[in-house]
Amino acid sequence: MADSKKRPPCVLGFYKTVTHVTGDICGGVLITSHLGRPIEFQCSLPVRPNATQQTLYGSSLLPFLKGELIAEALHDKLEAKPDIVFVDDPEAVSDTIWGTIPVLCFAEVKDWLSRSIKGKSASLSPAQQERFEKMEPLLKQHVPDSADLSEPLVRVEQALKEAMGQAA
Repeated sequence: MADSKKRPPCVLGFYKTVTHVTGDICGGVLITSHLGRPIEFQCSLPVRPNATQQTLYGSSLLPFLKGELIAEALHDKLEAKPDIVFVDDPEAVSDTIWGTIPVLCFAEVKDWLSRSIKGKSASLSPAQQERFEKMEPLLKQHVPDSADLSEPLVRVEQALKEAMGQAA
């Protein structure tokens, strides 16, 4: 059984935020093996910006909440740090929160670099390029070509919606 604690050759992270009808925003990160098997899941408590914060932050509020505040809290809670993180919302990407871990977004983002990852189109901020290039061989070598790297984000969303529904 000691081998069950052995780190897989490539550890993937999937970070997603969900906004509830009440305005609460909750985030979750699923850490999986290269085969998509769960290793760890963490979710945040719901965050609800007040009117003053909305006014003061303006259009930078959601990128701050999703990409920094919630992401940093989840990153700090993780025991199993991923080799790469996938998101589907560019507002959830911060070039600093995940440290040296590259973050790829399954959405087209203006002025970002486009990459094809296991048949999926992904965007990468220019600041992440070097981090991704160092990690890319690991991804190519260990993650099966048939892997749908956007599917775990659906699992995270479902888990967050369940958690938020239970909290309500």
